[in-house]
Amino acid sequence: MTSTLLPTNREIREVFEQEVSPFGGRVTDALADGDQLFLRAVLSAEAQVRPGDRVSAGVALRTAGRHILVHPYTFRQVCRNGAVAAHTVRTRAVERPDLDATPWDVTESLERLGEAVRTCAAPEAFDAAMGEMRSALETDADMVLNLLPHLVSLPIGSADLLLREITRRFEAEADRSLFSLLNAITSTARDQHDPETRWRLEELGGAVAARVRPAPRPDGATAVLFA
Repeated sequence: MTSTLLPTNREIREVFEQEVSPFGGRVTDALADGDQLFLRAVLSAEAQVRPGDRVSAGVALRTAGRHILVHPYTFRQVCRNGAVAAHTVRTRAVERPDLDATPWDVTESLERLGEAVRTCAAPEAFDAAMGEMRSALETDADMVLNLLPHLVSLPIGSADLLLREITRRFEAEADRSLFSLLNAITSTARDQHDPETRWRLEELGGAVAARVRPAPRPDGATAVLFA
């Protein structure tokens, strides 16, 4: 399906790939369907959250209505799980003009997009994410208390099943740290076929690690738990 908004999905991806390239980045996930676009890139920067457990820096992008959302992203190599840091000050929302936009409007939007990607790919963004993960290793996770404030971000009608699966995976972890809860969430995300569900869980993982609420959706919509 083709986009009905400008810049097009193809133009957005081209800028995304161009801007992550200087950081040693490569696109690892891409899904486009009409106006909806999901992109994730892994960068060359990496660090150990603990011995033998390496994490790569990254950038994640999605469209939401007339917004292009760009966030720092982390990719845990040992289990191939990713977390979207939608809560950070480096997160950017770029307005996407419609088909009546002038060429100048489209160019300006793409320039802002490039700046947003560079901001999220900066070493400081990765350093902050690693600090949150290392702190999570040293923090005990109370399953219910840590998850309940965030459940509103989960997809309507599926929160109950997802919570059960997250709980099962968390209980199989060797420890009860907040980092283990993060991994239970992001491993559940990895196995989801629906891109929206995967994204929401990756946002949830990033928010839990930082002990904050997930960012509100640009359109003001919220999920209803157990609808």
